[in-house]
Amino acid sequence: MKSPFNCYLLLLIMLCACDSAKSPKHIIPAFYYWKTVFKLSENEKQILTENHIQKLYVKFFDVDLDNQTQKPTFKALLIPRQEVPSRCNIVPVVFITNQTLKLLKPRYLEDFAEKIKEKIDATFQVWVGLPIGNNEIQLDCDWTMSTKKKYFTLLTILRKKYPKISATIRLHQVKFSDKTGVPPVERGMLMCYNMADWKNEKTVNSIFTPDVLSQYIGELSEYPLPLDLVMPAFHWTVGYRNHQFQYFLNAVSSKDFSDISLFEQDKNRFVAQRDTTLWGIGIRKGDVFRTEEVAFDDLSKGCRLVKKKISNQKLTFALYHLDSESLKTYTHEQIKELYQPE
Repeated sequence: MKSPFNCYLLLLIMLCACDSAKSPKHIIPAFYYWKTVFKLSENEKQILTENHIQKLYVKFFDVDLDNQTQKPTFKALLIPRQEVPSRCNIVPVVFITNQTLKLLKPRYLEDFAEKIKEKIDATFQVWVGLPIGNNEIQLDCDWTMSTKKKYFTLLTILRKKYPKISATIRLHQVKFSDKTGVPPVERGMLMCYNMADWKNEKTVNSIFTPDVLSQYIGELSEYPLPLDLVMPAFHWTVGYRNHQFQYFLNAVSSKDFSDISLFEQDKNRFVAQRDTTLWGIGIRKGDVFRTEEVAFDDLSKGCRLVKKKISNQKLTFALYHLDSESLKTYTHEQIKELYQPE
């Protein structure tokens, strides 16, 4: 007869063996493409090839309010200048402003959904040369409590038209899902960036900080929807005059400021010492510029942390976004490392 100690030891060994034998997550590599004109540089093509990118989440258009009529209208429609990259599955993404949902009357949701479908289908057919079929589509909207019901109704209508539909989900919508609700879609795309108010002068880094990330993902494994993951691979600069937001400079980095002698630097803040004109804007003495970038070590750490927290075994991992200027702060080797399986 085996002793209780031996039985306990055997059970412990079996549990350890099961844990060590647990297969790593199956990761589908992806990128977002967020420019109006689809035309890849040779560097961008190389990044796709090197990382065996299988999915491209491409913004097809925005839905916003017309300034004059205050009715929903399509803006920034995609203009394809190149064929779809080989081995890449295109996922159409539609960005809807929350303001659009606020003013949209519920009785127009069916018609609104049909117009969105017609625009997606037409763009996909012209570019890809095939009907959209069962391809995934994605909606991107930072819904609020006041727009949740209308947005979820819109998603429900669209899901009848597109069997594979996903929605972007912000960190606060995960942490407070009991209040914000869970969108009625097949999968969610967890956006691990834009973590603070970039218009606030006191913000240190609105794009990404590991400390802020950890505050939102404590119960991520319990989220009741399969999740994919998108992490930031971009940088920008925010400018202020008299403590008020004044400028937004996309893809302008701290190095761009360091190379110019007229700025006085304090960490990631640069203060203009005289009036001048740069990047197509008029700068006055005293204007403050905050550069926001994501250090590779922080990005890598965040990727590993969130992947482990997501409960589903299969997920798409994407970087935002495919643009040589946005990606110039990382080497090709660093980008490849982010896509490596755990």
